[in-house]
Amino acid sequence: MSKTRANFGNGSCFMALTQRLEFRHSQSLVMSPQLMQAIKLLQLSNLDLTRFVEEELECNPLLERASDDAAGADAPTEVGQFSAEEMAEVPARTSPMPP
Repeated sequence: MSKTRANFGNGSCFMALTQRLEFRHSQSLVMSPQLMQAIKLLQLSNLDLTRFVEEELECNPLLERASDDAAGADAPTEVGQFSAEEMAEVPARTSPMPP
């Protein structure tokens, strides 16, 4: 801090000159309806999720169930389940797996 002497009339006084830089930052999380629904659905079991989807299909006339022909070709298989064609493509191990 520096002080400057100023002469005003018959007396003198000191003025304090200071510089200050202030920065404030805040952050907040907005829970959108989509985010709240995603969190809710991620917590459901497989049975509860199936029930929820069935209820939504019944309540909302704009929703349609995908046909099995269209979804079957591109639908991912569950972890650990492979078709016969996929198993035929995997080469057999010649040596046993190490312990």
